[in-house]
Amino acid sequence: MRSAGDRVVMMRCAAHWATVAAVVALVAVGTGLSETTTQEPPPPTDTATFTLTGEILDGLIDVPVIAAVIKVPELRRFTFTDVNGRFHFSDFPEGTWEIIVEHLGYNTVEGTVTLTEGNGLLLRMTPNPVALEGLEVMTRSDRLLAERRQRFPFRVTRISPRMLAEAINADPTAIFRRNSLSYIAACPAPPTRATDWMTPDCVMKSGGAARIRIYLDEFPMAGGMIHLSAMAKEMIHSMDWIPETAQLRVYTKAFIQRLDEGAYSLEPLIWE
Repeated sequence: MRSAGDRVVMMRCAAHWATVAAVVALVAVGTGLSETTTQEPPPPTDTATFTLTGEILDGLIDVPVIAAVIKVPELRRFTFTDVNGRFHFSDFPEGTWEIIVEHLGYNTVEGTVTLTEGNGLLLRMTPNPVALEGLEVMTRSDRLLAERRQRFPFRVTRISPRMLAEAINADPTAIFRRNSLSYIAACPAPPTRATDWMTPDCVMKSGGAARIRIYLDEFPMAGGMIHLSAMAKEMIHSMDWIPETAQLRVYTKAFIQRLDEGAYSLEPLIWE
């Protein structure tokens, strides 16, 4: 909510991973909901589909959580809750899927659940106990980056200005590894291209190792981790880490200033 002076309550969400099984109750939910447009059509599937409906509630006071984003990374789909805390996905395939629910001021809820026709989701989100730290101005850059993270179907881990400022190690690559919540290691195979030696780190996932691609202020960083380690952390405002696509987006303070001044807009995050 905004005040007359365009002030909002900034709520810092901790990167907390909760198990959906502990908070998900499979319930029969009505299907008379309007869906928020997803980023792309659902991928083709041979399994039976149905309309998945659900509701997101505050875990403490049982009120609807409005504008929470519900992501299904494997299907590359997402949607938002309405003013009643309800959501739905049309043409949703039956099966077992990872579900991620995010909202500013709440701990992220994620886990795997099996869904079939006739079931719905009732999810309760736990407020972040350190969310309210005072009144701050939400800048244009804060809003643009938060909106872009929400409209991406995969988890985006934010390395905030505070994390950078409080880091003891001045090496930005060390700060990234410490806060990425991912298994980062040397790539297991020799580089296949002349430029691969400049980005020697990979993220290890269930499907294997993926070479990390670094973007500095929206442009590919040719030197990768080597050039990033040479940057002074005081130059960097924040980072967005996307383990699913092995992308590290680094934003300098100068770039953030230009965003705040309205000199730039942001393109949606992409995946391959």
